[in-house]
Amino acid sequence: MKKLFTLVLMCTMMFAGFAQDPGTLDPTFGDGGVARMQASESFDMPFAMLTQEDGKILTVGKSRLDGMNYAVYISRQNPDGSMDLSYGVNGTGFNYHKADPLIYLNEGRDAFWGKDGLLFVAGHTYDYVDSKGFVLCVDENGYPYPYFGEEGIAISEAGGGIVYEGITVDSNGRPIVCGYKNDTLLVRRYNAVGQLDPSFGEGGTVMIPFENDIYSFGFTIEILPDNKILVGGSKMDAVAPIHHPFLLRLKANGTLDNTFADNGVLTFSNTEGAEFVLDIALQPDGNYIITGHSEIVTESNLPSNKAYVARVLSDGTIDESFGDNGFTFFESFSGEGCTNNSYGVTVANDGQIFGTYYAYNHVTYASRAYVYNVDANGQLKENFAGTGIMPFTFSDPEVQTSEILLQDDGTLLVSGYLFDGDWSTDVFVAKIHTDVAPSDPVDPAEPAEIELTAVAVDAYNVKATATPNEHTVEYHVGIATKAMYDQVGEDALVQALQADNNPYTGAEEIIFDELTPETEYVVIATGKNADDVWMVTTTTVTTPEGVGFDEFGVNSFEVYPNPATSVVYVKSSNNKAAQVSIIDLTGRCVKVVETTDNVTTISTDDINKGVYFIMIQQDDNKVVEKLIVK
Repeated sequence: MKKLFTLVLMCTMMFAGFAQDPGTLDPTFGDGGVARMQASESFDMPFAMLTQEDGKILTVGKSRLDGMNYAVYISRQNPDGSMDLSYGVNGTGFNYHKADPLIYLNEGRDAFWGKDGLLFVAGHTYDYVDSKGFVLCVDENGYPYPYFGEEGIAISEAGGGIVYEGITVDSNGRPIVCGYKNDTLLVRRYNAVGQLDPSFGEGGTVMIPFENDIYSFGFTIEILPDNKILVGGSKMDAVAPIHHPFLLRLKANGTLDNTFADNGVLTFSNTEGAEFVLDIALQPDGNYIITGHSEIVTESNLPSNKAYVARVLSDGTIDESFGDNGFTFFESFSGEGCTNNSYGVTVANDGQIFGTYYAYNHVTYASRAYVYNVDANGQLKENFAGTGIMPFTFSDPEVQTSEILLQDDGTLLVSGYLFDGDWSTDVFVAKIHTDVAPSDPVDPAEPAEIELTAVAVDAYNVKATATPNEHTVEYHVGIATKAMYDQVGEDALVQALQADNNPYTGAEEIIFDELTPETEYVVIATGKNADDVWMVTTTTVTTPEGVGFDEFGVNSFEVYPNPATSVVYVKSSNNKAAQVSIIDLTGRCVKVVETTDNVTTISTDDINKGVYFIMIQQDDNKVVEKLIVK
C-alpha cells in the first residue's frame, strides 16, 4: 500500500500587477488594498503571517475572545483578502486555541509550515504568576493534529517563566523554538510527534548563559539549508544593565558553531542604549539580513529609538559595504519620545530587501506605519513610493505592523493591527506592488518510491529488503505487530519513524530480531523526495511457529506504576534473573535492564514521553505489556 502524505497544491502564476507602480496598494485586494478583520470584539493582535501554495493567507496571534482572557487565533483569507469561510469555527474563517483553558493569556507568537500541510505555532501561556511555552500543531483546516503532543499541543514544564518567541521546522519535520527560561536564552527541538528530541542539546534543550551577562532572550529563529540554526535576540550586561543585540549560529545538534563570528556568537553595538535583533531573512547568496531597533540615549526618560536593517556575512561579520558602514537606519519620527520599531524583513530572489516598521510619538501619541525597499546593498530604492519608504495612511489613532512577506507574483503582504481608541483593535493585511519579477512556477520533484519485501527468517527474525528509486532523498524502515499497527494507527507510526534520526539512502537489508512466533507484523518504509513529499509503503509478514518460548503464568511479574513518570518497577514472583526490554512503537529497543532481585527499579527519565511495550524474558518464557511514559 502506498500513501501520499503531502498534498501539493499547484498554482499558475500570472503576470498581472507587475506593471503597477512599486510602493502602491493593490486595489484588487480587500478594500483599496487593505483587508481588515476582527477575531473578536475586543483586542486582536497578529504576530505571524504565512501563505499557502494556493495563495491563501493565514495570520496567527492572540484574541481577547471573551473580553477578558486571550486565546490563540488563526485566521485564513482568500487571495483577494476576503475571509475564507470554509475555514474555522462555524464558517467564520477563524479558529481559536487555548494551550491552557484556565489561564489568562494564550498567545501565538510565531508560526511555520511543517510537513503534510501541518502548521506549527509557538507561543506561551501566562497566569499572572508563571509562563509556559507551547507548540501547537494544527491540520489544514486549523484543528489540533491529534498525533502531536497531547491532542495537538506540546506544553513546557512549569517554573522559570518559560516563553517561546520564535519557531522554525528543519528538513526532518522537527519544530525548533527559541525563547527564554529563567531569563536565559533557550532553544528547543521537538520530534515530529511532539516530544523533546534527546539528540538535540541536553534532552532536547539548549540554554546559553552568556559570560558577564545577567539576561538573554531569543526572539527570532531561522533554519539554514544544512539544518544549522540562526537565533537572534538580546542580552543584558551585568555591569551596565543595557540590552545588547546578538546573532548566534548552532549546529544541527544544538552546539555552538565556532566557525561563525566569535565562537558562534556575533554581538554588535550602534548606540549606548538598548538594541535588539528581532527578525532574520536569508539572502540568495547565503548571507543573512537582520532587523530590529536601536535606542537613542536622551536626557529625558522618554523612550527614543530608530529602526535598522543590516547584513551579516555567513562567517559572522557585519558587512560594512551594506548601507552606511553596515547599517541602514529609519527614523520617520525623530526627537525625544519618538520610537521607530521594526519587526519584519523579507528578501527577494534578486537580492532587494523589504521591511516594515512603525513609529510612535509618546508625547503627541501620533502613530504611523511604513514599508521600506532597499537594494541588495542597503540603499533606498526611490522608485518605491518615490522615496524608498511607503507610509500607510490609516485614519486610526494607532497602527502597528508585525510581519511582511513577498509573494511569488512579486507583491508584498504586510500584517499588523489598528487601534481605534475604544479598547478594540482590528487585524489588517495589506497588499503592495513592487518591481520584483514574478517567480516562475517550480515543477514538483518526482515522487519517492520504495520497493519493500519482508520474509520471516525464523520464528523470531524477519528480514526486510528496501530498494528506493532515484528520486528518494532519504527513507526510514520500522516494524510493528499488526495489532499495534491497528491500535496506534499508521500516521503515528510513520511520524515516529520520520523522527528516528536513522535515515537510509541506498538499498538495504534490515534484520528485525527478538520477535514473537506466530505473529503478523507490518513492515513500514517511509521516504521523501527533494520537495519533502513523503510516501509510505507497507508489507505484512507472519512469523512461523517457534519453540522454546512460552507465556508466563498469571502474576509471574508485575509492572507498576503504569503510566510511569520517572521510574517503573518490575516485581518478580520467583526471584530469578530476567531481561527487561522497553521497545518503542517502531519496534526499536530503547532500553535493556537485567533484573537483580524481587523488585527492580528502571529509570524512565532518559526515555521520551509516549507509548512503549515492555518485554520481560526469563529462560524460555516471555511476557509483553503496554507501557505509557508520561
